[in-house]
Amino acid sequence: MGLKWQCVEYARRWTFLRKSSVFESVEGANDMWDQLKYITRVNDNEKFSLIQHPNGSPNPPINESYLIYPIQRDMPFGHVAVIVDVLPNAIRIAEQNFYFYYWPYNYAREIPVTFQNGLYYIQDKYVVYGWIEIDDSEQLEPLNESTVTKIRMINERILDSSSSFFYRNIHIYYCFLFVVLFISHCIFD
Repeated sequence: MGLKWQCVEYARRWTFLRKSSVFESVEGANDMWDQLKYITRVNDNEKFSLIQHPNGSPNPPINESYLIYPIQRDMPFGHVAVIVDVLPNAIRIAEQNFYFYYWPYNYAREIPVTFQNGLYYIQDKYVVYGWIEIDDSEQLEPLNESTVTKIRMINERILDSSSSFFYRNIHIYYCFLFVVLFISHCIFD
């Protein structure tokens, strides 16, 4: 998924667990703004476009979008968070590797949003590129047992049955999937 405890790893894990999808590898969070054009659903490789909304957009922030920060002081690789709630004058975000404390709620921070001259601005103390919307028309669903079964069936067809390495290590793969499902159930329920 990425470097443990980093913000991109969190965004990648969130995408996998909440959308059953993945995005391409990036050097740093700030690169997501220029490089990511789509996410890919893991069970059928269908691609879903990403729509950029620069800070100062005529469109309001959207729940379950990525919030992207450029490289700046205290952010040598930029930063990414996930918008988990949109309020009339603020957004709530989930993030990793920003403030190092326990979240008392199901979000890390609440950031003001203003509407000026027909444009929406996220008013964080850090510069924000904007938010990236996942254009999935609500087709993407959280990872569940059905999706895991589909992935397993696809992998079994792809992998060569004569590969003894695979069969010696398949338990690691299924153990990982079980752990991911268990953690997602605990976190998101």
